[in-house]
This record gives sequence, structure tokens and C-alpha cells, in this order.
Amino acid sequence: MKSIFITLALAVTVAVTSFTALAATPTITGVTAQQRYPWNGKVDISYTVTGDIAAEAKQRAVFTSLKVTAIDKVANTTNIATQLSGDTALTAGTHKFVWDMNAEGLTFKSSNVVFNVSCETTPATYCVIDLSAGANATSYPVTYLAEPPSGGFNVDAYKTSKLVLKRIEAGTFMMGGLYNVTLTKPYYCGVFEVTQKQYELVMGNNPSSAKGDMRPVETVSWNMIHGHVSIYNWPTVTSVDPSKFVGRLQSHTGLNFDLPTEAQWEYACRAGTTSAYNNGGASEDDLKLLGRYIGNLSDNKGGYSGAHTVVGSYLPNAFGLYDMHGNVCEWCLDYDGILVDGMTDPQGPSSGVYRIRRGGGWDGDATFCTSSNRDQYEWNDGSSFGFRIVRTLP
Repeated sequence: MKSIFITLALAVTVAVTSFTALAATPTITGVTAQQRYPWNGKVDISYTVTGDIAAEAKQRAVFTSLKVTAIDKVANTTNIATQLSGDTALTAGTHKFVWDMNAEGLTFKSSNVVFNVSCETTPATYCVIDLSAGANATSYPVTYLAEPPSGGFNVDAYKTSKLVLKRIEAGTFMMGGLYNVTLTKPYYCGVFEVTQKQYELVMGNNPSSAKGDMRPVETVSWNMIHGHVSIYNWPTVTSVDPSKFVGRLQSHTGLNFDLPTEAQWEYACRAGTTSAYNNGGASEDDLKLLGRYIGNLSDNKGGYSGAHTVVGSYLPNAFGLYDMHGNVCEWCLDYDGILVDGMTDPQGPSSGVYRIRRGGGWDGDATFCTSSNRDQYEWNDGSSFGFRIVRTLP
């Protein structure tokens, strides 16, 4: 059995964002494979990683793993390696490992085989920001999860010291029930409205009028979250004020967290439904299952009555998002504008007087809490004004 040497240039397809300055787009190159002689079923393989795959994985919100295959060009078969030993890291530099093909019951003629080394990526379903270090921290760790932890997310930790977002895939929907809108990029959306404790850990204060760590933060204006419109005027200006909530999240994580666009908000709220409420219903009985509004102020869910209550006290939608109807009205990025059919990734007008809020609040009636209802407000705050965050992916 003779030895073979193969060199492949295999690029890991990634997009570099402005939040992390990387020396080069990460690639895997310089792949060599040598079958041992005399043949004992083992193949020595080496490869070189250029750039920082781990940093790109964070930006793209994916899990990465080394994928090694042997492609038999005569038999037209592909075998994926499982019996690997040695250095299979994806850090910068040259790595060497051994594939024990005998252990997998494989036998090849070397002249028929191409060995292939690549980086395989899998989208992460959840993104978690650890805020526990508080307002004086210089960074907030971000981790990704493929599935919820044991016990799920509807527990105290994810309403206080950790902020969790769910991946929403790109797609098309009927915005307002009338207008065909396409979102071309996946994004993460907050599972819960931002709570008072989470806001306090980031900003060092709690402006809310009805206090409660796990209740949604309120009495927050658009300017308090994103930055004063006279400077940070979305969508003309896409940057945010580094001293405001989303600005601090960006600087402390290196990732582009922000308020949702109005289209992102409604797409996440509907979760594939076309009905007034995201459980498929249109009656107040349906709404009472989904969120706090003026018709169920006294139900004491979450332990509070007469105003908003603890996030996650009602049923989630099909995406696993809570309180998309009621509790507090949620700020969006957009100026109020006219909706038209066929929009793609709409950002709203470039100027205006009012910003959009969605979802209705604890002090609104059922009509204000539907998936399609649009509220317009100036920059003021109020006891039913809150928000959740998103992160649009490359």
C-alpha cells in the first residue's frame, strides 16, 4: 500500500462584522494525508488553520467541529471519520491527528481516495448573555446552547442575571395580516421582555414605577434604550449610544444587540400564525392565556395584580417567546411609516415624529394587544413602556 499526500484549500465561509476586527477570514489549508506503510489501518493527517474560527463562531452564533471524510472516487462513497486521536483543534496554527480506519472497518486503495478536512458549523438555537458581573463589568460572557437547560428558561436565573434569546429563522409572513414581507436574515429575539433586574445589572439603576426584579423594566424611553434620536437616528444612523442599554450590551459583548425592527417584532410575535393572537385565537379568552392586559389585571399571575407582572407568567408562542401580547408595550427601531406589499427587510422611514411600539401593555384593552396593532409614540416614557432585544445575524 503506497502513501498518498493530498493538499486541499478549504475555506470556512464566514462573514466578518464590524464588532470584531479579525486579521483574516478563517480558513483551513495545507491538508496532507499519509497512509502508514506497512498499512496498519491508520492515516496521519495534518492541516493548518489561519484566522480565528472561534471568534467567527461567536459572531455567526454557530457551533463548530472538525469534519474529516474519505472519498472513494472509484466506489463513489464518502465515509465520515469518527475514530480520531490527536490534535483536532480549530485554533490558529498547524494540527496533526490520526484516523484509525481499521477501527471503523474501512479499507481503501490509496490511489482511489481523497481525504478531506473541513470545519462543520451548526446554528445555535439559544444565545445567553451573563449579566451577573453587573454595571461595573468590562464584559459580559456570551454562550450558545443547542437546547434549553434542564428545567427550561422560565426560571428566576433567566429573568435576573442571565438574558436569553431564541434564534428565529428568516422567512416570509403577512405583516398586519395584509402585506407580504420577507426577512432574509436569521436573528435572535429575547425570550422575555427585559426585566428590571437585568436593566439594573447593565445600567446601575431601575427607572420602573412598579418595582419587581422579574417584572419588565418600564418607564424607559426609546432614547434611554438606543440613544438620543438627534444623534442616533435609526435607520440613517445604525450605531447606538455606548452609554445606553443596547450600547453597553454591544460594547460588553462585541455583538450587535439592539431593539427589533417592527417587522422582526411581528414575525417573532406571530410565530407562524395569522390570527389576532399567537395561540391561533381571536377572543379575549385567548388573550387571557397569553399576557397581562386590562381585562385580566386581577388574576394575580406572577404574584402581581393591578399592573404588569413577572415575565413568563402566561403561555409562550410557538417560538417559545413570552409576553408578546400585553404586560408592557415594546419599543421597536422604526419610525411610524406606511406599510406596503412586497417589502424585504424593512427598516421604516428615515425620519418622522413617532417611533413604533408593539404588543400592547397591561393598561390597554384587547385590541391594542393583537399581533398586528401598531402604536406610535414620541420619545417619552411611561409605566407601560418596555422592550426586548434582538440580534440580527450576518
